Amino acid sequence: MTTTGTLAAEQENSPGPRRTRPPAAYRPTLLALRTELRRGIAPWTGGCVVLMLGVTMAAKADTWQGGWGEAQGYLHSAATLLTGPLVAAASCRQGARDHRRSTAGLWSTTPRARSTRVVVAALPIALWAVAGYLVVFAGSLVATWPYAGGGSPFPSVAVADCAFLLAVGPVGFVVGQRCRWRLAAPALAVVLYLVLGVPDYYDSSAQYLDPAMQYALERTLPVWWFAPAMAAWTCGLALAALIAHAARRRFLAVVPLAVAAAVAPLITHAGTDLLREDPAASRPVCADGTPRLCLTEYDESLLPQVSRALSGLFGRLDGVPGAPARYVDQEPLDGSTEVRVPTPYVGGYLLRGRLQHPEDFVWQVTYGVVNRECPDALHTDRVMATDEAVRGWLAGPDAARYFGTERTPQLRRLEAMPASERRVWLGRFLATRTSCTPSEVPVL
Repeated sequence: MTTTGTLAAEQENSPGPRRTRPPAAYRPTLLALRTELRRGIAPWTGGCVVLMLGVTMAAKADTWQGGWGEAQGYLHSAATLLTGPLVAAASCRQGARDHRRSTAGLWSTTPRARSTRVVVAALPIALWAVAGYLVVFAGSLVATWPYAGGGSPFPSVAVADCAFLLAVGPVGFVVGQRCRWRLAAPALAVVLYLVLGVPDYYDSSAQYLDPAMQYALERTLPVWWFAPAMAAWTCGLALAALIAHAARRRFLAVVPLAVAAAVAPLITHAGTDLLREDPAASRPVCADGTPRLCLTEYDESLLPQVSRALSGLFGRLDGVPGAPARYVDQEPLDGSTEVRVPTPYVGGYLLRGRLQHPEDFVWQVTYGVVNRECPDALHTDRVMATDEAVRGWLAGPDAARYFGTERTPQLRRLEAMPASERRVWLGRFLATRTSCTPSEVPVL
């Protein structure tokens, strides 16, 4: 016997502990999972998720960049309606791999449990999809951060989206293993897109069970249990399907199914209360000066820009008796001298932290100064012409040209008045802006 053989025999017969083998030899499941993560269509699926979400978000950057709620709401819609069917189709094709290769019978002869084989084959695509989503999610936050005002990102919505992607992958895999139709993957993608998209068009409490529900995340906050409830709902259904398909004790599928059934009434009963108004969205912050300009805490950083946009209007009303004392971003109180200021929403008046279309913004504010809430029968031609002339003069020549307002005789007479006489006349006019009696409106 050679020296090497002698040493091996002595080591084998020695009473002490045997030499351990490499850890990978004791973890064949993890080794197989790592192989599945690195090869096949799983990495390609992650890249497709990044490409699809990245292109979708970049194409609509003007509508979300600058607001946390707008950015994450748009990402939520794209991740569920677009990425969900993609991940389901990729998982369905992965599930049908054994049918295409005619290796289903061969796998039944291996010592590894069927449930282990299914999890190892189904999980990588879902994990890569979640990784792709998180990459785009981080990029969206970085793109929003320099221009965002108040509020903050919503981790609970991101968790719910990741839970949905983790759930839709195993469901697609089960369909692929159960259905041998070659067009099962694209058919599943189309069906899932319809299942996710159609409920949003119906006014029913059951629509809130839809993972692709379009939430109004602007200036709102999800309830604290939003993420756990949605994760329990989507992952509970997926886990029940996976256990019923692959586990030896299939009756255990009742457990995750019962969890999903337990949270479903909670979600449907809450309905619109899944989101509550952010207190910062109604808390006013005012700029110094007269008149007072007040926006919400969300738009506090916009006060200088809005003040510059309205400086011409403020100057024209300076010294006018009865002129509004406050301009606020909320519904004015009855009988007050407040005027409503439009909310500078992202994608509307706000683009990457800059106020867009100041002429239109000023024009909308003048409606609050001049507008009369009277029946149409009481709006005579003279009163309407007078109101339009005052609105055109208050908005200024730039806004008038922007909207193509005609220089009517009433507007020319108002412009020709001496400053002191015009202030007196405007004071009489503003005293009647809540009146619906035509004879009380001063003649211009």
